[in-house]
Amino acid sequence: NLPMPTIAVLDGAALGGGLEMALACDIRVAATSAKMGLVESKLAIIPGAGGTQRLPRIIGVSQAKELIFSGRVLDGAEAKAIGLVSHVVEQNEAGDAAYHRGLSLAKEFIPQVRLSFSI
Repeated sequence: NLPMPTIAVLDGAALGGGLEMALACDIRVAATSAKMGLVESKLAIIPGAGGTQRLPRIIGVSQAKELIFSGRVLDGAEAKAIGLVSHVVEQNEAGDAAYHRGLSLAKEFIPQVRLSFSI
C-alpha cells in the first residue's frame, strides 16, 4: 500500500522469506547469478509471509504450485523466463549488477513522483 513504486533487487540469494519480500514489491530485478525460491517445503513447512498468494498472481497457479511443492531454486535467467522477475542482468565483478539496474529504473521513475502510483 505504499504510495510509491517499490523495486526488489536480487543480487544474491532470496530464499523463503527473502523471496516473499521481493514478491511484495512492484518490480523485481535479478542478476543472472541470483538464487531464488520458496524452499519451505524442504523443511516440511509452507511459505508464511504471503508467498502462496503472491507467487500465483505473478507467474500463474500451475507454475507457482510446482515451485512451492518442489522447493526448486531458480537463477535469474530462469526467473525471468517464467515472469518472476521483470529484469535480469549479467552479474558483474562487484556483485551489484542488479542493484545498478534497479537504481537506473528508480531514476527513470523520479520525474513522475508527483503522480499517484496506487495501481
